[in-house]
Amino acid sequence: MKIFFIIFKSFFVLAILAFSLISIVLWNIQSKLPNSNISEYFPNEITKIYDTNNDLLYHVGNKDRFYLEYDQIPKEMVWAILSAEDKNFFQHQGFDIEGIIRSIYINIENILFNKSSNYVGASTITQQLVKNILLSNEQTLIRKLKELILSIRIEKEYSKEYILELYLNEIYFGRRSYGIATASSNYFNKSVYDLNIEEFAFLAALPKGPNNYEPKKNYNRAIDRRNYVLKKMHENNFITLDIYNKSISKPILHTSYDVKKYKKTYNTDLILNEIKNLNKNKENAYYIQSTINPKIQKISEKALLDSLGLFEKKYRKWEGSFKEELKEINTDYLSNWIEGKVVNKNKNKIILKVKDKEIDLNLDINKYGIEKKSPLFFLEEGDFVYLSLIDNNYHLMQPLKINGSLVVLNPFNGNILSLVGGVSYSESNFNRATQALRQPGSSVKPFLYALGLSKNKFLPNTLILDSEISLSQGPNLPLWIPKNYTNKSYGQMSFRRALETSNNLVTLKVGLDLGLNEINSFFNKISLYENNNEEIYSLILGSIEQNLLTLTQNYSIFVNGGYKIQPKIIKKIVNDKGVVVDNSNLINCKHCEFENNARSFRTPVVKNNRERVIDELTSFQILNILIGAVQNGTGKKLKDISYPIAGKTGTTNDSKDLWFFGLTPDLVVGVYVGYDNPKKIGYKETGSSVALPIFQNFITNYLKLENVDLEGKFQIPQKMILKYVNLEDSSISDNPDGNKIKEYFTLDQINIINNINNKITGIN
Repeated sequence: MKIFFIIFKSFFVLAILAFSLISIVLWNIQSKLPNSNISEYFPNEITKIYDTNNDLLYHVGNKDRFYLEYDQIPKEMVWAILSAEDKNFFQHQGFDIEGIIRSIYINIENILFNKSSNYVGASTITQQLVKNILLSNEQTLIRKLKELILSIRIEKEYSKEYILELYLNEIYFGRRSYGIATASSNYFNKSVYDLNIEEFAFLAALPKGPNNYEPKKNYNRAIDRRNYVLKKMHENNFITLDIYNKSISKPILHTSYDVKKYKKTYNTDLILNEIKNLNKNKENAYYIQSTINPKIQKISEKALLDSLGLFEKKYRKWEGSFKEELKEINTDYLSNWIEGKVVNKNKNKIILKVKDKEIDLNLDINKYGIEKKSPLFFLEEGDFVYLSLIDNNYHLMQPLKINGSLVVLNPFNGNILSLVGGVSYSESNFNRATQALRQPGSSVKPFLYALGLSKNKFLPNTLILDSEISLSQGPNLPLWIPKNYTNKSYGQMSFRRALETSNNLVTLKVGLDLGLNEINSFFNKISLYENNNEEIYSLILGSIEQNLLTLTQNYSIFVNGGYKIQPKIIKKIVNDKGVVVDNSNLINCKHCEFENNARSFRTPVVKNNRERVIDELTSFQILNILIGAVQNGTGKKLKDISYPIAGKTGTTNDSKDLWFFGLTPDLVVGVYVGYDNPKKIGYKETGSSVALPIFQNFITNYLKLENVDLEGKFQIPQKMILKYVNLEDSSISDNPDGNKIKEYFTLDQINIINNINNKITGIN
């Protein structure tokens, strides 16, 4: 009896000590627990950039996630995840005793009798959520106790639906996918709403070990795990036996996953720079819809690369053969060109393997350099080469040394529909559309002529003498004696014809008549330059540097009726809470919103937010002259395109910077070509010979797109007065007979002409 008492006393003391120790440990653990207020937790998403089709262009961050609220989660996904992870989720209070006992029994049975390689876990969904968002992954008893305590607290404070919502948005599914919405996209290239039952089951199988069940590497294990989930879904009465039997026989039709699928480009770079002030708080993510039209972007990229590639054949010897696959050289080019491999060569023929077919290379169109060497001299069997399919012919291409940029704008709202900042972002992320400041040369002339018309100092038919002039540049500096590009003078020339042919001497006389101060003020007003006050004669001929995007922006005023626009590459920004951060509008509408029970309504008043910098009549007159430049001037290579086009070339001294600006009823397209380290592009090369063909390539393919209005026309302002101008003496009449062209005048201009004619008549 005494011994029994001693033993009982000892156990009692040990029990008290154990209880005390456990109490101390639990008190210590609870005092150091993180806040269980999970409503303050919001899974970090990543900033995503989309094009106008809402296709993803690029995302920033390591955790690819798109948040769905519980009501947005398909019920099949809920069934699948409960069956895979926690069938008693809606019954337990944060931990599952039955599940713990069952998992121990099943795992022992599987190990002893080799029944299955699938091991059953005991953690509830709530415990897994706690581990993911509040605790670490360390495998210790203390961490498990913390997890248990926090799970019980959370279950008391939050609904099951909210806990499951957080879990399905937080959990990692592999392939950089956090949450079911992104997992659906990254594994099946589908919306989560388009998945079938076996695909839901597969996604539910992944959280147990995404790498273990990656179908690309472990297909059989992935099938086994998915079918295990389907079995549990049937046992839990979520799916019928018939659906189960059909589903387990289906393969996992996953898509390939490329971590480099969404590459940084000149466009995404520009967008990220624009939002960097918004994203000072690194916890924020944004969903950005850009203005980039993917079809127009594709056409723009290929037009620039193909045209420059063809141009370089004139001067550059072949350096484009490689002994390794081209994806190891530069994948940027492969976005628009294709890879070919020389598989056979004899003295008369070269056979290339392109994708799964063999082609006979056209030797005549693929000669290179000034000497026009045949590919027979520079291609060898086994060589890998770039090719571009142009007009059903394969053209040899090589990584470019010359560079350039192309911008396509909507002239009415400023949306950047495409932007190509260079030939290869991976070789150089310097954006030649926005960062390269180059002399625009003749590109500025239309703005100077617009100023002349707006001041009524010149009319479209005004005659100006094209003759040499000399200008003083200041003390101790030589006289400047400018020349026309041809080094010739052409006598009397109309205002229109001078702009159509980009005449330098007449342009200088127009500029000198207007005055350098007046020109600077106007150029600053339209934002052609910012606060430029240099009163130098050469600014009249475009000596002051500017970038392509700004110049293209300014050309919009000739299409949209004289309004200054602000180029924008972002259409809408929504933060990760679903709040619209930016949704720029070009109009303000007063009295457009009202309550349904309002007793009276006011007429809406719409105000245009754009600033008009020239009147619509002057705007159209310059546009009309630039149409003439395409029909009869420096842009006449485009005259056979049966679509309304206006255009202006630009060429600087020594042909270092070449430009072309093309205007259509719904687009303004700017093209720049030049070397990054400026040098002469080629002998007598001009904007017409180098930059214009890029636009020509672009517009030809653009007009093949669906939804392009091929019947589109430039809008003629109602107050324009149509007259006919005699090409010999620039006199006007109402009759089209004889050697005359159509010309549009304003009423003020007609009055000026009539006053001049009356004075002449009076003198006679």
